[in-house]
Amino acid sequence: MAQIALRTFLPTRVAAPSANRLLLRAGLLAGAAISVGLAAWWGDPSGYLQADPALARLLRGMALIKSLIAMAAVGAVWWRFGSPLSRAAACGYAVTSWTIAGSTMLIWELSAIPLAALLFHAALLGMVMIGWRAGRAR
Repeated sequence: MAQIALRTFLPTRVAAPSANRLLLRAGLLAGAAISVGLAAWWGDPSGYLQADPALARLLRGMALIKSLIAMAAVGAVWWRFGSPLSRAAACGYAVTSWTIAGSTMLIWELSAIPLAALLFHAALLGMVMIGWRAGRAR
């Protein structure tokens, strides 16, 4: 159902100087905010914080580094949404950005850390692959 909605919402090639650009960017930020909010709601760091405070500080430091990477990745997608790209690339960029944002928050919340790390790195790799494929399509 979501795929049908995306097909009607986005034309085959998304043009840069139009309302589509603003909608893509708004969707990017809204999806990232929802992803971060859901991860914050789901996570509960109290167990780690009480059991091993030194490990919790280390993991939170890792989460801060990953958040810088996530902000750079979302910023790159924001910039990329300013130029024409295919519907598939736009959807891929959006989903990988949301995944990166949410997984970073899961690591900060010290919840499902192995899954969050796997999601973070898989989404980052997916984003690089989308950029590589989109660059070759021109």
